[in-house]
Amino acid sequence: MEFFTIILEKSSSRQVLPDNFVKMLDGHRPQNMKLRQAGNGLRKLWDVEVVFDTDGNMYLDRGWKQFVRAYDLRHGYFLVFRYDDNAAFGVKVFDTTMCRRPYQDDDDASMLCLFFLSIRLCLTPI
Repeated sequence: MEFFTIILEKSSSRQVLPDNFVKMLDGHRPQNMKLRQAGNGLRKLWDVEVVFDTDGNMYLDRGWKQFVRAYDLRHGYFLVFRYDDNAAFGVKVFDTTMCRRPYQDDDDASMLCLFFLSIRLCLTPI
């Protein structure tokens, strides 16, 4: 399953996950998840605690703030999460230029930037 979120100022300390993702887990309530920046293989995994509020909303909590700092995630960044069924997410980061943010350990970000720039040019009125 894949879903996206946009970084908002409040989300720097914890990140809510979509209700449909929680439903897909079919009652399973993991205590931890692993995050990795997509494109870097398994070079760096981040352990993140999962918490649920009284309404059943699921959050990435302890460890999320460190992930945000490590990848310099800022207000307005667009994140695509891909769940791999092993309590792990690959996370693609797009900055405010609409391009995939390149990181030193990234294998495939530059091609995605070219793709999004070409779409942006096609959608720009003449």
